[in-house]
Amino acid sequence: MKRKYIASLLCVCLLLCNLSIIPVKHAQAEKIHLTSKEVIIIKGQYAFIGLKGTDSKVKWRVTGGNIKIHETDKNSGKTWAYCYIKALKTGKGTLKCIVNKKVLKCRVNVLAKPAFIGDFSDDAGEVYLDIFKSGKKYVAFYSQFRLAKLDWLEGTVNNGILTLNGRDPAGNPITVTLSCKGNKRIFTFEKTAWEYFTQGSTIALKKCRGKDGYEHALHGFELYYNTYI
Repeated sequence: MKRKYIASLLCVCLLLCNLSIIPVKHAQAEKIHLTSKEVIIIKGQYAFIGLKGTDSKVKWRVTGGNIKIHETDKNSGKTWAYCYIKALKTGKGTLKCIVNKKVLKCRVNVLAKPAFIGDFSDDAGEVYLDIFKSGKKYVAFYSQFRLAKLDWLEGTVNNGILTLNGRDPAGNPITVTLSCKGNKRIFTFEKTAWEYFTQGSTIALKKCRGKDGYEHALHGFELYYNTYI
């Protein structure tokens, strides 16, 4: 009887262990996802989409003639991968990420000249701001030569002003805005506690030409991924 009792107890323990494993595997599978399921960019602009949660080999594909793949990381031995796409013409397309026999998709909508989407710089070429739209949110990366990088600022437009929130280089909350003044975009530090930024100060920006904004944003994207993801 004692042996039967022990055998029964072992069976119950084994069953409970198996049951506890099932949801863990399911949760792990759910972690694999793209940083954006939908992006809105302008013609000629580059957009960044990352893959999180796996170190498996990755393939990137596009459908629709309005976008093309510019650069990728195929994830050889790393814990993340990314893809840059370039907008060729207005219209809609899809970026596909194939990993572990699954297909993850990001819808891409290319517009002509929206006010707050694109790559921007100051006259001295020391400040770069890259903005695209991820779903309903605007996403921005800010870089100031030899001073600071602000990664993954996020926000919305209200009454013609784009308000973005994120973290300063010290990890504290920061709020900035972008408004239109003719062909210029006025970047303002609305709320900041960082010693090298002045609250209320502004920087006049203009849209970049060619790859200027992309090349500066590229380093910012990679730094963000290596640091935070």
